[in-house]
Amino acid sequence: MIVWLMAFSFHTHTTFCDGKADARTMALAAFAHHYTHLGFSAHAPVPFKTNWNMPWERAQSYVETVRALAQEFEPKGMKIFLGLETDYAPGITMPDNPAYDVFGLDYRIGSVHYITAPGEEPFTVDEPQEEFARNVLRWEPDGDYRRIWKRYWQYMSEMIARGGFDIIGHFDLVKKNNADGRWFDEQDPAYLDAAFQAVELAAEKQLIAEINTGGIARGKHHEAYPSDRILKRMHERDLRLTLGDDAHAPSHIGTYQHTAIEAARRAGYQSLWYLDAPGVWKEISIDEAARPR
Repeated sequence: MIVWLMAFSFHTHTTFCDGKADARTMALAAFAHHYTHLGFSAHAPVPFKTNWNMPWERAQSYVETVRALAQEFEPKGMKIFLGLETDYAPGITMPDNPAYDVFGLDYRIGSVHYITAPGEEPFTVDEPQEEFARNVLRWEPDGDYRRIWKRYWQYMSEMIARGGFDIIGHFDLVKKNNADGRWFDEQDPAYLDAAFQAVELAAEKQLIAEINTGGIARGKHHEAYPSDRILKRMHERDLRLTLGDDAHAPSHIGTYQHTAIEAARRAGYQSLWYLDAPGVWKEISIDEAARPR
């Protein structure tokens, strides 16, 4: 049995975007799992309608709801933070988009979902598998599917270099629809080199990346983001890590944190980082995050 001495996640979605439960239900689930720190991170609004981004007209309600929950739960021992998951998507939006300043955010997650360039029809690496396959075949009819990961890692490195966020989201999300190497080889030295270049940039900028268990929780992948090889390189370059459930339902909260922690251990990590106040990150040993009883 695992007893949590300190539990936290800064990647939580609700019905304000594509989550399956309202914010209060998600907060109650985190509190029941003895979380000490919880961050809400709705998918930030974009200039067109999607079925997963929060619409602009819900922005004020989102802020008010999360701030009210923070006031309710802090006296009980759980700090709640207001965040957004922002996209690096050329021609669409950027993590440092000044339009997001109206939220008065505590933090931002910077993520790459879109891999299309301006002038191309937008599609994302994490859309449903059949839709992804149709888009890839339309986008790359000649069959050189390396273009998928090349564009993804190009955008990841560009996002890291540009900045404007606090946490790097699901570092290798590009593997989500690549079960059994359907589209490309994740062990290809060129693939790993592109991923490691992004790691180098993140380490140079002293950023924080999350170990994200959302793919496991939703049955989309057998391992966390990022993969063990990338995590090992992160450790070699002293890149700091935090935890992200990427929870879209109450059942996702806390359920797979032991998986993330063990992945960090395998990579050589002895500590993790958590947000204790806006702009204030603190280090905690892995043994303080979870301990067998």
